[in-house]
Amino acid sequence: MIEPTYDDLREKLQAASIEGINPSDPMIYFHHLHDFMFARFRQERPVHYCTHSDFGPFWSITKYRDIVEIESNPEVFSSTGGFTIVDIPQNPTARSFMTMDPPEHREVRQAVTPLASLNSLRTLENVVSALVSETLDQLPLNEPFDWVSRVSVEISIKVLAVMMGVPQSDSSRLQKWSDLAATIPQPGAKVADLQSYYQELQECRTYIESLCNEMTGRTDLFNILSMLVNSRQSRSLSRDEVFLNILILLLAGNDTTRHSLTGGALFLEQNPDQQALFYSSADLLNSFVSEVIRYQTPIAHMRRTAKSDVDFHGHSIKKGDKVILWYVSANQDEDEIETPERFLINRKEHDHHLAFGHGPHRCIGKNIALLELKLFWAEMARRKLKVRTLSPPERLKSCIVNGYSSLMVRLEAQA
Repeated sequence: MIEPTYDDLREKLQAASIEGINPSDPMIYFHHLHDFMFARFRQERPVHYCTHSDFGPFWSITKYRDIVEIESNPEVFSSTGGFTIVDIPQNPTARSFMTMDPPEHREVRQAVTPLASLNSLRTLENVVSALVSETLDQLPLNEPFDWVSRVSVEISIKVLAVMMGVPQSDSSRLQKWSDLAATIPQPGAKVADLQSYYQELQECRTYIESLCNEMTGRTDLFNILSMLVNSRQSRSLSRDEVFLNILILLLAGNDTTRHSLTGGALFLEQNPDQQALFYSSADLLNSFVSEVIRYQTPIAHMRRTAKSDVDFHGHSIKKGDKVILWYVSANQDEDEIETPERFLINRKEHDHHLAFGHGPHRCIGKNIALLELKLFWAEMARRKLKVRTLSPPERLKSCIVNGYSSLMVRLEAQA
């Protein structure tokens, strides 16, 4: 099958009736045409029903305030049907906290929230700083290399290994499993079907179970695995449920930082005025990081499932319908964010975005992701290192993870 070019796909999206567009088409994200597409949705059909896709029919919610409204109403819009557009068969006796609603969701989530506490972040700061310095020390100056593999992947997965309680020597295995967890099983992909997907994950499960056995009863350890195995809130979890929760945290904990690290390098070079502002204004670090995450929006969507028939702004959503919350659209909503199409690192309300979600399922690792990005870019500024891209980035073919597989760059040290 011949894949469409950027020009072919843009022309198709422009000419198609709004009813006929399938926003889950992975090629739209591969060609970075999702902003163009969702601008049409927000203007013409902010609540959109797609009748045909590889994932079945689904509703798309594309406006900021509509997503907040749905995320704030788990009694009607439930997480129990799944958290992405992919229909993975649910085991009623083994679920992750991502497919739970309050109050059950809150109980399991509280098992690992201490890892994102202020005391934990102070401890983690030293670890992350050391990993950042080590990574930058090993990069060549004025020579081409792949930013994604040498920087984004390297830092995000090594920090995640620390948080999980996994030896650094096994961090590459975590990366393989994280990539697998983000894969949509489909013909022609690395994983063609759900059966193959589960078989590939069995190696991960065996490894995680072995670590869990080692950590059982070890309340002196301060990591995610130990907390899930030993905490009072999660003591009732089966090993199936522990593994599912670890898999979710592995996916979420890696992708946000990884793709934001790449996005930050890309956005700075694409916006020379903002790059100059960043390197001359250390007090803009917090707003810079927030703007990178908003502008990138690494997790493109989350899903809810209607628990009952509901009229939502004039649209009849039926019980069991799949409802997709497009964060990647909400963060470009003109009615909510001033000049959202611009990358501006000095926004006054820089935290006003939905890249971390909203409501009960707001990203549990938000503060850890922010810490990683702040420490990395603070060190880049201290060393006066600037990224020069050598070619356009290669993007992922995914409507779930909005990110990159490669970005060839050259690193330059400023006088």
